[in-house]
Amino acid sequence: MSKVFAYRLVKSKFAQDAFTGDGARIYGGRWNNKGSPCVYCAGSESLAILEIFVHLEDYAILPNYTLFQIELPKSEINYLKPELLPHSWQDQPAPPETADIGDQWLKHCESLILAVPSVIVPREYNYILNPLHKGFAKVVKKAKVLDFSFDTRLAK
Repeated sequence: MSKVFAYRLVKSKFAQDAFTGDGARIYGGRWNNKGSPCVYCAGSESLAILEIFVHLEDYAILPNYTLFQIELPKSEINYLKPELLPHSWQDQPAPPETADIGDQWLKHCESLILAVPSVIVPREYNYILNPLHKGFAKVVKKAKVLDFSFDTRLAK
């Protein structure tokens, strides 16, 4: 079975809850509405950094992050077809249509992982994991913490 690596960057104080889906459930996101738990991951370390960086208001907290790497079973990834993306999928703030797509996928629980294009780098993928899927616990229990530090030049 072939694997895909994904990366999750979280504030260190929330590292123990990195794979609960609670943050997305409480706050919602581009691919889910409030009330729908899921776990957002990036397809590369650099994309994980960019996804956090674009939302930061205080760069002083950059050193307080923990980076996780997980292996995703390729057979469990459902790639969102580009023709299913609404024309406004990259808009800021995120349009409700993208959250509705994610919520429907989460609700039906047909696959563990939904691969969606990154708004920042559209040719790269972010991975949405469904914590209600039967295979979720097996995948996230193998998550590894990687050594990580932000290059201070990013905050200039």
